[in-house]
Amino acid sequence: MGVRGRSGAPWSRDQRRAAIDLLLYHAMIEIRALATRPGTSRHPDGHLAEIRLIADVCHNLPGGERPRAAGDHDPLVWTWQTAGEFEQDWMRTRLQEGGFDLTFLEQAPRLPAPATPPATRPTWRRWQLPRDVGAFTAVDTPALVRLLRQAGAPESGTFAQHLHPDARHILRPSRPDETRFHADGPGDLRQYRALATMADGALVVHHPRLRSSQVEALPAGLGRWCRLQLAAAPVSRRERDAGQWLREHRPAT
Repeated sequence: MGVRGRSGAPWSRDQRRAAIDLLLYHAMIEIRALATRPGTSRHPDGHLAEIRLIADVCHNLPGGERPRAAGDHDPLVWTWQTAGEFEQDWMRTRLQEGGFDLTFLEQAPRLPAPATPPATRPTWRRWQLPRDVGAFTAVDTPALVRLLRQAGAPESGTFAQHLHPDARHILRPSRPDETRFHADGPGDLRQYRALATMADGALVVHHPRLRSSQVEALPAGLGRWCRLQLAAAPVSRRERDAGQWLREHRPAT
């Protein structure tokens, strides 16, 4: 097989489909082999840990063959950038054996990490012209879980179970220049930025799709000064994604 995706150029739809098919093929074969021959595992924590990591790599790949515009959520790039060392090595080995040039993945711009934690206040060095001051809403955990369930969000299960029971979480609609993980609709479903506090107190960023009419019907739950501070603080690039937090806290099996 010839080298694919030379010189870091974005992969075509056919190249992306071939890469995804290759990874899914290897995953199926290797997971089956590990299940029947645990002693062949190369992971220090054993075959179940290796099976779990391979499955994590492939979780978002089906349907990811369509090229995305710069800044949009790209399942291939997202998987590569959020993979741990073992997972990325697994992807690299299989793709290189398949003749793929990985420059496209290695040099892809970092997908923007969303929003600013509620505790961050603007300073002279960290300040932007406030915008969308009224867009921020604070909700408690039961209210956020209810919003997720009413929107039919898949994260109303595992993600909701790991929220801090006594925390308040900040919501605002995603802005047009931010990474889009979900298309709008049907109806009034819109992507939001959720600054959520998890069971261990960690602040993570999530991108649920919620019904805007239900969010807008809620009281702001924040004073105007607090909303002004949130709107004036620039985007932070060091926050953890909710999916990463969940992978780090998944109980051993």
